[in-house]
Amino acid sequence: MSSPSALPETGRRCWVCGSSDNTLWKERNTNHRLSPADLLITDSRYGVTLRLFRCCDCGFIFAEDDEVRELYSLYEQLADPAYEATTASRTLQMQWLIDRGRVAHPNARTLLEIGSGSGLLIATARAAGLDATGIEPSHSLVRSARRLTGVDLLQGTFPHPAVAGRKFDLIYLVDVIEHVSDPVALLSAMREAIAPGGVAVVVTPDISSVAARLLGRRWWHLRLAHVGYFDPASMVRATDRAGLAITDHFRAQWFLPVSYLAERAAKYVPIDWLNRRVGSSSLYRRVVALNLRDSSVFLLRSSLDALGR
Repeated sequence: MSSPSALPETGRRCWVCGSSDNTLWKERNTNHRLSPADLLITDSRYGVTLRLFRCCDCGFIFAEDDEVRELYSLYEQLADPAYEATTASRTLQMQWLIDRGRVAHPNARTLLEIGSGSGLLIATARAAGLDATGIEPSHSLVRSARRLTGVDLLQGTFPHPAVAGRKFDLIYLVDVIEHVSDPVALLSAMREAIAPGGVAVVVTPDISSVAARLLGRRWWHLRLAHVGYFDPASMVRATDRAGLAITDHFRAQWFLPVSYLAERAAKYVPIDWLNRRVGSSSLYRRVVALNLRDSSVFLLRSSLDALGR
């Protein structure tokens, strides 16, 4: 997916390794100024992105700095009713993630989630007996969490004053790190909040995956909200700089209704007629497990813990 004809550029620094040696990887292909609607979790305008650059040293792909300065204020204003409609199936994914975290840390008692959406992971964690705290920038999603799951989230970003100085056995960052312009700073703050022996669970799209390479500029993870794209090598660079070590790496599992998947598949193949004909059937209401092998789960520990110190 790289641009072999792109010329090296300097002046902008890679958000992962700090190198100023980078090439234009993809042009911005929307003309309007960003709005909260551009950041929808359920956005299906695949392939529409900001201007993206690829670091020649570590391979990380990132947006132009000028484009991301207003993102936080836009996330505060974000509302996504369609995301709320998939609550039941997404809860299955949250249970899967919690199970994987508890396998890595069987004695975990406390949990922090950064970027909690409508609070599904926090509600699931509490039902499993964990003392769970969630942080979410969107005012609308904080209200949705209270209404849908009975969970009170902390509104804002991490680090958050309400959890300053606290240590957590498990920290979750699920499809969040690709939305931030200083991923190393975020990972470093997470390291400070991990309790001795604790584990961080980071989920993010893999720009080097087979699906990403086959679909090219039409890959479903290429969206306006995504401003940084990792592969396993650039994640190693980022975690090393943050004082963290990757102790496991595997592919993410998703649980989604057939109707949702069929609607998204229509972006690539002409099946609108089929969706109209059988869209109300019981088949379309079924929830299926899905692993497209293009989204990574990284389990992280403090580098000192990983070395057994």
